[in-house]
Amino acid sequence: MDLVDDETFWATQAQGLGVITTTDHLWTFRLPHAVDEVVQVGERPKILPLIGAASEILSAHVLVLAEGAVRLIDLAADLPPQEVEVPGMPTDAASHAGKSSLGDRSHSGRLVGSEGKKILVRQYARAVDDALRPLLRGDERPLILIAPQPINAIFRSVCSYPYLLDADLQSSGDRMTETEIAEAVQPLLADAEEQRRAQLAELLDQRRSQNRVLEDLADIARAATAGAVDTLIVDRAANESGSLDEAGNLTLDDSGINVVDEVAGRVLTTGGTVLALPDAKTSAILRYAL
Repeated sequence: MDLVDDETFWATQAQGLGVITTTDHLWTFRLPHAVDEVVQVGERPKILPLIGAASEILSAHVLVLAEGAVRLIDLAADLPPQEVEVPGMPTDAASHAGKSSLGDRSHSGRLVGSEGKKILVRQYARAVDDALRPLLRGDERPLILIAPQPINAIFRSVCSYPYLLDADLQSSGDRMTETEIAEAVQPLLADAEEQRRAQLAELLDQRRSQNRVLEDLADIARAATAGAVDTLIVDRAANESGSLDEAGNLTLDDSGINVVDEVAGRVLTTGGTVLALPDAKTSAILRYAL
């Protein structure tokens, strides 16, 4: 296999590695958490470790914004932070306005004034958002803002990206290195993940009172097959051996096939969401009461 001798590939690894291969194709996945070593041969790949890699908030975009400069930093778990080149991104507010500075005098010799400057900064912030939109389209990673006031509030008022975090750093990051930026926003990412877990727990309690939560794997398997599962929550390391028939009837045995993987696959196939979290209790939120 060519991958074994690919030194560039092995130089950029994370905590875990997932490989799916067929006779025609090979896919590799850097995983932000360590996984048990396992080889599975069959018609379906092992997907829980891959789902687990996307189930926690471990990566983000960071927008470092000021009137005099703007940068987008990509944070990926277990990889060095990198500045991203954004096509069409303005370099600063003054040049975007066609001025040497936002304090330039008008033709009549008068300063533009605070309201005029605010309009120019808003136009600059909107141009930054316009440049980011094609790059972030289809992405669901959080966007963290590092920006002083008042441009912080101005950008928030025009930002179209739905995953802009409420929490931010209201300071100038102009002179911060990528590594310093990554370290500064880690508490914000941790808080965002904690808040999301709390919201999920609250949703589970609410749906449980509506008879829309299942916790028995056999019941969940039948519901998943019927397309009734909206969100499946499982332990990232879950490994129940058995089989599922076409109707979703579960049989536990020593076949070595992970039926939790199979249930997760059926949820995804029917448009549901799967969260594979560390030490999670298996549960399913239903689209409707059964």
